[in-house]
Parts: sequence; C-alpha cells; structure tokens
Amino acid sequence: MQQLSEQWQQQAQQWGADSRACQQVFNLLQSSYSGAQRFYHGIGHIRQMLELAQQQRAAIADWPAFFFAIWFHDLIQQNKGNNEELSAALAREYLQPLAVPEAVIAKAEQLILATRTHQYQTDSEVQLFMDIDLSILAAEPAVYRAYASQCRKEYFLPDFVYRFGRRRFLHELLEREWIFSSPYFRQHSEQVARANIHWELEEWL
Repeated sequence: MQQLSEQWQQQAQQWGADSRACQQVFNLLQSSYSGAQRFYHGIGHIRQMLELAQQQRAAIADWPAFFFAIWFHDLIQQNKGNNEELSAALAREYLQPLAVPEAVIAKAEQLILATRTHQYQTDSEVQLFMDIDLSILAAEPAVYRAYASQCRKEYFLPDFVYRFGRRRFLHELLEREWIFSSPYFRQHSEQVARANIHWELEEWL
C-alpha cells in the first residue's frame, strides 16, 4: 500500500496541490476499495490495472488521466445502472481541488464512462483502458474461476437473478466480433478470454 500511496502522491502533487490534501483523497480511495464487500472490485483490481497500464505506458499519451481513471472508475459499486456516472462525477469533485487541469479531468471522465458498456470506440487510449479493465477475462483458469466466485459474492441478489444477468452479460461478450478493442489485447488475450467465458457459462452458471 505504501507504494500505491507514493505513486498517488507523485501524480496528484504535480500541479502544486498540498500533500495533505492529496493524501486525504488517497485515503478515501483506499478506504472505499478496501471495503469488506469488495471481493473483486477492490485494491487488488486497482493494483492489477496499474501494473498492466505501466506495461503499456508507451501507448498512453495522457498518463495522469489514465492513472486517475483507474483509481476512480470503480469507486461506486452499488448494483445500479449509474455506477460509472457517479464514479466519474466523484473523480471531478476530488481532482478539481488538487488543481488537476480540466483536460486531464475530462479525459479521466471519458475513460471511466467508457466502462459502462465496454463497447468499441475509436480512441486508442479508451480502447486500452477498457481492455485493461477486462483483462481478468483472459487470466489463467484458476485465477478466472476465483474471479467468477468473487463477482458472485459482490452482488446481493437472489441466485437466479444474478445468474440471469451474468449469463446475459457473458453472452453479449461472446456475440461480439471482438471482446477486446485494442490490437494488443486482441492478439494476446481474445482466445483465452473466450475459453474462460465458455467455461463459466457451461460449468459454473
């Protein structure tokens, strides 16, 4: 966690914000993502996304926006249809007092809102952000199975309701020409993701 805090401070202070104000925002994010019900969409998910983003950093022109979008994109998880809108609004609310430039905030909002549907968009950085968010779909089988179980625990829904919604989501992914949007993930992750999804549909749900 210390490393994550240092990364946050490095990014958040670059426009002159007070270190204490930056730390307060980080503490809020850490507390939210460390909640007892964050079985999957927690600190581990944020750390994984940051690591993958670092690996792809040469393809990311607006690194601060990408970085902040990772931290804020799942801030709200309430089983309703406006999680992304609320998360994007909170990103703006908490980044503006840190003197983050408007262009950076607007880009972060764009990235966050793209995760509502993960539909293909022409912006290459949006493509990459969505794919990094979905990268768990192409995990090793044991990791994917743990992810499927963790997702189920996060939703306080009757089992038949959850299964209906989850199956619909997975079928929608399979019906696309491509699950992933960026060339890199299409080449390295597409087939593994499809195999994992078929397993979940046929063996778990």
